[in-house]
Amino acid sequence: MDLTVQQLRYFVAVARELHFARAAQALRISAPSLSQQIAALERKVGGPLFRRDARRVELTELGTELLPKAGRSIAALDDVVSWAEERRAGGAVVRVGLVVGSRIASVILSEAARAFPGIRWKITRLGFDGSLTALRTSRVDVVLAPAMSAPSGPDLHAVPLWSEGRVLVVGAGHPLAGRDSVTVDEVADEHFVATLGDEALTDWLGLPRSDGFTPKVAYVAATFEEVLDICSAGLGVNIAGAGAVSGSPRPGVVFVPVRGLPDATVHLLRPARTPSAAVLAVEELAVRVARRETARDADG
Repeated sequence: MDLTVQQLRYFVAVARELHFARAAQALRISAPSLSQQIAALERKVGGPLFRRDARRVELTELGTELLPKAGRSIAALDDVVSWAEERRAGGAVVRVGLVVGSRIASVILSEAARAFPGIRWKITRLGFDGSLTALRTSRVDVVLAPAMSAPSGPDLHAVPLWSEGRVLVVGAGHPLAGRDSVTVDEVADEHFVATLGDEALTDWLGLPRSDGFTPKVAYVAATFEEVLDICSAGLGVNIAGAGAVSGSPRPGVVFVPVRGLPDATVHLLRPARTPSAAVLAVEELAVRVARRETARDADG
């Protein structure tokens, strides 16, 4: 049986997302290609791994049985690959995924590079729906991502690093671009650029709100770069973490502070299994630097 670890990675991605299109986007392959790979794997294991209809995707009993075995197989191969990369590079390799850039994230990476000269770094920009899949399929070792609550799961370890306010992302010609700040009420009639699935978007915007605010979603973006492209063209607005002001400057885009929304927290995410010494050292440094920089920002 010619079963490949790549097929297992594809299977795990779909099993975690329970959505073929989102899994394909996170894996950076086309949805038809992903479906073909899953079908090939199903032929090799002798039965369907997913039940699919127009509304949802579910694991079959066979898929449920395969999932932990696939996870262990992927982790075992990743250990071998990491060992080989470390030997080739003469030191450890740490792969970092970034969802949205920020000043503090840049300081963490800069200080980590100085503190650990023996580590070889791989920095990857991730889509909004792709961070957990990237971790679970071992594309990255750690992720820095903003969220309203810590992502959870038995296979996931989350460490809060810092909190930040919210900003409205608008084109420079937008009527609200010149404001010192805005409230949620003032953007209720705007066309929003959504970046997350329905459940996560609800969490990000603190819905349902007592004032009845519901965003009118006009566009869906896979990455923050796409958000900036759409907003700079004046086609919609977005609410982001305030770290985007320093981490993602863009001509033609203005960031306006939003009042009345709770702060977002940037978390360091990694798999729950015992990390390498290099990943653990980076995590500890990230916590120290985030605390120091947050204190400096508070002092003005």
